[in-house]
Amino acid sequence: MVKQERAGRTRQAVLLAAAETFARVGFEAASLVDISRRAGVSKGALYFHFVSKQALADGVRRAAGREVGSAALRALRADGPALQGLIDFSHELARMLREDVVVRAGVRLGRQGLRRGDGPGGPGGPPGPDATWRSLTAVVHRLLDRAAEAGELCPGVDRRAAAELLTAVAAGQVLLSGEEADRPRPEAVRRVWAAALPALVAAEDRAGYRV
Repeated sequence: MVKQERAGRTRQAVLLAAAETFARVGFEAASLVDISRRAGVSKGALYFHFVSKQALADGVRRAAGREVGSAALRALRADGPALQGLIDFSHELARMLREDVVVRAGVRLGRQGLRRGDGPGGPGGPPGPDATWRSLTAVVHRLLDRAAEAGELCPGVDRRAAAELLTAVAAGQVLLSGEEADRPRPEAVRRVWAAALPALVAAEDRAGYRV
């Protein structure tokens, strides 16, 4: 049990060190020697858990996906108005991009994979977009459906178009965040919702939502 706990701590230390390195310099420039030093482990210990830099990148992408997936699940399970849950989820995603180095590294790895045209597990570098990121659209759709069923939305709102637009805006914020750790800023998310809310909610109901 003690060995397993120690191995688990070593694996997490290596993953975190890799995330910090990938977020700072990207996949190509990342060095396994630098990652092992940052983690405080030998290169042999690193290879025991991850056989290559590609395996490390895959591990960071999966960890980032789990973090985002957990945030999405919390949004779907939250009490209160569904539209407020969607607003809060967008702020949480922005916060994770600013403060969670694993999520930030996962996004950077995904962007680099997209630029090279790699697919999941492809030979050219880190994997392409995974199901967790693609599922964000489904989360937006589900929360908008709930909002409509609860009477939160204006009559006649095209939920499909609204979900696609909100997802595209969120994806744009992710891409624009670049390597800057302080983006997307909270005020940018607020501006998006200040512009979107009038198209979704009647004027007399808007004061009930915190953007």
